[in-house]
Amino acid sequence: MRPILLKIKGLNSFIEEQTIDFARLMEPGLFGIFGPTGSGKTTILDGITLALYGEIARKSSNFVNTNCKSANVLFEFQISGAETKRYRVEREFKKDPNRDGYKTGKCRISDITGQEPVILADKVKEVNDYCIEIIGLKADDFQRTVVLPQGRFSEFLKLEGKKRSEMLERLFRLQPYGDGLTRKLKAKSDEIAHQRSNLEGQLQSYVDISKEKIEEKETEAKRLKSKVSEKEKELLAIVEEHKKGEEIWRLLKEKEKGEELKKILEEQAQEIAKLEDRIACSMKAEKVYPFIETLENAEKELVKVKAEFIVCKEKREKSEQRKQELEVLWQQWRKKRDEELPILRERMQNVKEALAYQQDYHHISRNYASQKELKRSNEDKHLALLHME
Repeated sequence: MRPILLKIKGLNSFIEEQTIDFARLMEPGLFGIFGPTGSGKTTILDGITLALYGEIARKSSNFVNTNCKSANVLFEFQISGAETKRYRVEREFKKDPNRDGYKTGKCRISDITGQEPVILADKVKEVNDYCIEIIGLKADDFQRTVVLPQGRFSEFLKLEGKKRSEMLERLFRLQPYGDGLTRKLKAKSDEIAHQRSNLEGQLQSYVDISKEKIEEKETEAKRLKSKVSEKEKELLAIVEEHKKGEEIWRLLKEKEKGEELKKILEEQAQEIAKLEDRIACSMKAEKVYPFIETLENAEKELVKVKAEFIVCKEKREKSEQRKQELEVLWQQWRKKRDEELPILRERMQNVKEALAYQQDYHHISRNYASQKELKRSNEDKHLALLHME
């Protein structure tokens, strides 16, 4: 919290309204308030506390000047965080008719961050709650840490136990992490204990394991790994061969289907031939009146059969054409295999010979380099001897 402006009137020794511009005082940096006893130094802190919480640190209810019927405070302050906000608190204190002392009259808290003030609350409890929420400190915490009264510093230092923990939680806003963190830690602790118990149970099954057994298992694992690698290579070769076989199988199936279709078309051709014979006989009896109606029906049947014949003929021709295409593909594939197989074998032999030549070349190169180095060494020695002579 950063104070900006404080106005007090009728409070203790201040009868007339007094304005303290903290923004101006803080321009050079740090500032202090000095004066003799009774000059009103503490009243400035009381004005801030009254504005925020409606009470003073000394818990006194007689803070209004005896020559005044009421007291007024106005306090503006700034809260800096993710977003800088400015607030104004105004309170009026009047004499309490039911008891000695004074009580809060009119009060309100406003957000003055923007150009126009926004009233957040105008009732005593709501204003108090807003101030606690904005500042993050209750009245006692604020008086122990921010506006520490005379003689109360030792009380702050000696504060311990639950009160100290609660005050520090409110001071540093740790309440969201208190109980929630405790529950999370307990849950995590229970989870770890459960995992530990499971692991200990699992470890019991490895009590009899020795170094020799581990080495034996590692050797076995290496052997199995090598065997798996060999099997993987074999599997790749088998898969490749299987793909080729599948293609051949597909072609054979298509050939079988073509032959079956051909057989069906041949049977249909025989039926068509029989129908043609019947039509020929009917045509011979064309001039015979009793058979005219039969002839007409036969002609209709002939038209229908001819249409079917044409369709069957087309199917047969397509089947024959497909059969020829399949036979051509089969012959081409077989020819390609017969042609490429010797070439592939020859290439493999050439690769083996090339590898052998490469090894011989590397051997000769190393011998040549060794001889060259030896010759250079001998020449250096000879030059050294000549130089010495």
